[in-house]
Amino acid sequence: MNTVIIFSINVLLLLMAFACQFDTRRPTSTRLKYKYRVKDNSILRKIIKFKDKQFYPANYFKIIPIYLYIIFSIISFVFLIIDISTNFYISNTYQSILIIVGFCIIATSLLYTITMIIWWELIDYLERKKPKEEKK
Repeated sequence: MNTVIIFSINVLLLLMAFACQFDTRRPTSTRLKYKYRVKDNSILRKIIKFKDKQFYPANYFKIIPIYLYIIFSIISFVFLIIDISTNFYISNTYQSILIIVGFCIIATSLLYTITMIIWWELIDYLERKKPKEEKK
């Protein structure tokens, strides 16, 4: 039962990472967007074909979580298949380890998302506050 929960959590986090990648409503600092842009010849672009939008290039802060959640989803899917196919009784220690790992993944994901939002908003605020001469 816990493997089903862990797998569904990982899949939901993967979908959230894809949604964050394609969300262009949030203002992002121009300096950060292009400084951390994934290069065209990067291995990350060769695995999954991310296309840059006009003013929203794909950057590392949005693409790396997608790859991490894909790996977590594959690992949890393997655990789920093993759990279903073998009908093996899982000890309480193993179940508590799965629960702790699931909560750690959720907490890390939320902390990362909140940190990125605060960081981007702070830099965007500081850029808007600059005089017009510095912006040029």
